[in-house]
Amino acid sequence: MNNILITSAGRRVSLIKAFKNVSKQFNTSTKIYITDLDLQKSPASYFADDSFKIGFFNDPNYINDLLEICLKNKISIIIPTLDTELILLANSKSFFKDNGINIIISNISLIEILRDKIRTNTFFNSFDIKTPIIFNKDNMVFPVFLKPLNGSNSKGIYKANNVKEIKPSDLESENMMILENIDNTIYDEYTIDLYYDKNSFLKCVVPRIRLKVVGGESNQGITKKNEVLDFVKDRFSFIDGAIGCLTLQVFSSKLKPLDIIGIEINPRFGGGYPFSLNAGANFPEFIIREYILNEQIEYFDKWKNNCLNIRYENEIIINE
Repeated sequence: MNNILITSAGRRVSLIKAFKNVSKQFNTSTKIYITDLDLQKSPASYFADDSFKIGFFNDPNYINDLLEICLKNKISIIIPTLDTELILLANSKSFFKDNGINIIISNISLIEILRDKIRTNTFFNSFDIKTPIIFNKDNMVFPVFLKPLNGSNSKGIYKANNVKEIKPSDLESENMMILENIDNTIYDEYTIDLYYDKNSFLKCVVPRIRLKVVGGESNQGITKKNEVLDFVKDRFSFIDGAIGCLTLQVFSSKLKPLDIIGIEINPRFGGGYPFSLNAGANFPEFIIREYILNEQIEYFDKWKNNCLNIRYENEIIINE
């Protein structure tokens, strides 16, 4: 029972291929399966060893259906990829563990903090990391940046140069944050992939500058071994309850060393993780070694510096 299931796989073709390559490399005979709402329109389903249709995460039968898929297909590892299912799956970790299945996800206490933008700011501050100033509608200093408290994939975010550019409903909404705008002529935006072992110790850090973003995901980026790496490694060497891949976003000043502002942490594989993979940071290998081969993971820093990734679109053609 050593197969792997990637939930809500969507377009995660690179992640599927990575797990397949590691399985072949270590001769584990591991099959890579996926779930999704619409398998025909999910590119990942055409690259997985098999795929299974499942309902929305808020369906009352979701967890039982997921467990049934796992037991029928000898799945021992689940890799979540969607923000909205993280709390549900984190709450179900022990239930799946009792059935011999590891959900590679941080503990519920940490997930609940990181799914809330206000609590995430407090979390950053506890590690001595600055965060953007939070305004209310009566004390704004323009330009400001607006984003939902529990949003994801850059949905609902925008910059406003004056009050007329803010939607009236957003001014009154309790789910919308009004933040200090970080000037991208002064700061570089970084996405940082982190890997935490079973005991919540940091085993790999890969920062990359986001050169271009499309639909909330990195479209172009370049890995960097610089002061951002050291800054993150020093502060986040251990995070209580952190497990597997976490994706951190910060801004780092182009003018002032170690002027770093924390933005958010997504406790899952980010859509841009293949950039780190292509630089040599193989998190699927870490997962298979930890959870299938029962090995301990040493800290890994031998990934490539200045590895430029440029994404492009491809197609799957289906003739009915």
